[in-house]
Amino acid sequence: MALYMFDVDGVLTDENARPDEDAVKKIEKLAKDGHVLSFVTGRSRGWLSDYLFPLFDDEIDWSSLYCVSEHGAIKGRGTDISSWDLDEEYVISDEVKDKLYKVSQKEKYEGLIQWDQTKESMGTVEAVHGDPGDKEHLKKTREALQEYANDVESISSESGNKIAVSTYGVDVIHPDLTKKIGATWILDEIKSTEEVFVFGDSHGDMVMAVTAREHDLENITFYWVGEGEKPEEDNIKTISSNNAYSAGTKEILEKHIG
Repeated sequence: MALYMFDVDGVLTDENARPDEDAVKKIEKLAKDGHVLSFVTGRSRGWLSDYLFPLFDDEIDWSSLYCVSEHGAIKGRGTDISSWDLDEEYVISDEVKDKLYKVSQKEKYEGLIQWDQTKESMGTVEAVHGDPGDKEHLKKTREALQEYANDVESISSESGNKIAVSTYGVDVIHPDLTKKIGATWILDEIKSTEEVFVFGDSHGDMVMAVTAREHDLENITFYWVGEGEKPEEDNIKTISSNNAYSAGTKEILEKHIG
C-alpha cells in the first residue's frame, strides 16, 4: 500500500485549468488497487465538487479519500463536501476580502483575472482562461496575476496575512496556512505507509513530501510536473516529468498502474 498526495491545479488540470478526465481515470485505477489517495489543493471545496468529482466513477467507494482544500483550512473525507470541516482559525476577515475585491475590479484586469467567490477562508483571484493554445493570453494573465499580487501587498501585510501566487491565481491567506497543515492531518490519520508519492507543480508543494519525512516515513518520491527547475530536498527523491500539467501526471501514473 502506498500513499498518493496530489495537488490539483496544474497537476490534474491542463494549462487552462480544465480537469483532465484521463488523469482521473488513472487515479481510479490506484483506488481499485487499494492505495491511499488524497488531494491537497488551494482550490475551494465547491470547485472540487463542481469540476473534479463529477468525473469520478460512482461505482468506486470514495469514502476513504482524504481531501484538503484552501491549502488546509478545510479538511474532510469522501466527496460529500458538506461533511468537511472549515477551521475558522484560518479565515481572513470580510473587511480584508472587500478591499481585495475592489482591487480585482480595476479596469486593467478586465478579461484577465476574476474574483473567486467560492473561497471561504481566503481572498482569491484567478486567471480568466482563453482558448486552448492561446499562449499570448496565457502570458497576459500570468503578468496580471503578478501585478495584482504587487497591488495587494500592502493590504495583505497590513492585515497580518500573506500572499500565495500559484499557476492560476493569487491567494491572500492566513500567515500560518500552508499545505503542511493538510499533509499533517492526512499523515496523522493514516499512521504509516510503505511509500509516499507526492505530485506537485510548484515549489510550495514540496512541503507535503517534507512533512512525510518529518513523520519519519521513508521511500518518499516527489514528482515534479511544473515548469522550470525542480525542487530538491534531502532524503526525498525528486523526479521530473517530460511534460508539464496533467500530461506529466499521466505520463508518471502510467508507470504506476502498469
